[in-house]
Amino acid sequence: MKKNLLIVFVLMAVCVTGVTALQLYFSYQTYQTESKVFERNINEALNEAVDTAFEKHRLNVIRQFKGWLADTTIIDISCKWNAGQKVTVFTISEVEAPRADRTTISLSIEQFPQKLEYITPQAKAVLIEQMADMVNADLKKGSIYFYTQKLGARLDKAYDKTPITVNDITPLYKASLQKRNIREAFTFNQNDKDNYTFNTKKVNFAIRRPYKETWLYASFNNTGLYLLGQLKWVLFGALLLVIITIICFWYTVRVLLSQQKLNALKDDFISNMTHEIHTPLTSITVTAQALKQFSHDPEAQQSYLDIIVYQSNKLAGLTDEILTSARLAKIDMGLNDTIAVDNLINEIVKSTSGVGIHFSPCAQNTVVRGNKSHLLRAIGNLVDNAIKHGNAFSKIDISCLVSDKSINIAVADNGPGIPDEYKHKVFEQFFRIPLGNVHNVKGYGLGLSYVKKVAEAHGGTVSITDNVPNGSIFTITLPL
Repeated sequence: MKKNLLIVFVLMAVCVTGVTALQLYFSYQTYQTESKVFERNINEALNEAVDTAFEKHRLNVIRQFKGWLADTTIIDISCKWNAGQKVTVFTISEVEAPRADRTTISLSIEQFPQKLEYITPQAKAVLIEQMADMVNADLKKGSIYFYTQKLGARLDKAYDKTPITVNDITPLYKASLQKRNIREAFTFNQNDKDNYTFNTKKVNFAIRRPYKETWLYASFNNTGLYLLGQLKWVLFGALLLVIITIICFWYTVRVLLSQQKLNALKDDFISNMTHEIHTPLTSITVTAQALKQFSHDPEAQQSYLDIIVYQSNKLAGLTDEILTSARLAKIDMGLNDTIAVDNLINEIVKSTSGVGIHFSPCAQNTVVRGNKSHLLRAIGNLVDNAIKHGNAFSKIDISCLVSDKSINIAVADNGPGIPDEYKHKVFEQFFRIPLGNVHNVKGYGLGLSYVKKVAEAHGGTVSITDNVPNGSIFTITLPL
């Protein structure tokens, strides 16, 4: 049995360890996956922020370009109908052109098929939008077309000579991270990037990329709480499963140990019961055979019959003790009797002979509600135990102490006492203090468990303490 139990424990421990290890591995892999997702997101966010910065920079230049074209102090726009080509030709001229460079450009646009001999506000607006689209297309290709010398110079200064800075990218990067539910602090281009948990890939944010290079990367530190926050439900579920597994293992072990303990108690009970029943049965059998095989005078026959009756009564008493204990665990005990405690204990004292019992009555005539027969038998069991474990000089003291809400009935003896390691076990069913194969004290280990059940059924308790210098004191506490 012990070997099988050990095997079960080992197998269960292996299973629990395996489940716990799998959960830890799963949590680790999930953490690694979330780390990769985080790294991918911060890289995508940086690329998006840089692209947005370029877009804003380009649109800002286009807005300035449109302003220059609309400013009559800088550019003069005129138009004339070309009869040969049947198109309106627009002319863009610099207002001030001190140098001999290109200062004028003429062009026609498909978006304006009307015939005009002079410029109108509507025509000028259409031309400006067309020119802005052309410049935007050039800037996307990374080139600047000098439509006139001054316009080209202004474009070059506004676009190529005005770089995008880290301060321009920082708020865009924050916004891009927040779109991905990331609000962790970061820094750009840290020299000690090896000390940071995550570093993005380098991104070129030079205006003339890829021909020129200005690299940018972001570094993140202390991202553990963020990742744990992303995984909180996964980790909570894994932890809950591990806890449930451990609780199930603990409960199973407890049940198995309890079962083993019950089996040991059962074996001990069967051994004790066999010993207790064997003696009276043997006596009855021998006596009956003697009556059957030999002729006896009436006096001898009566003596033999008395032996049979005595041993039969003893067997009946043992059987009744076992059945009473079993019934007590299954039925609802009726507590309908009004019990005078002094009278109850006096009944026990009068029915007990052969040993000195001293009873100290209650200070007042105390009455409790309960089941008289069960309470009588419970206190009687404590007295019987004191007699069984006593000797020729046994002395039993029964005392009664009344407080405001309870009454304590104490049975003290001067026997060998109970070792401390067994005091919490003596009230368990079938438990007997180990004495090897010695059966000097008769019983099945049911008496004290019965006392405990009766006390609890009455809403009370039973306890045990040492009776200095020798013996034990059993105390039943009942509510008034």
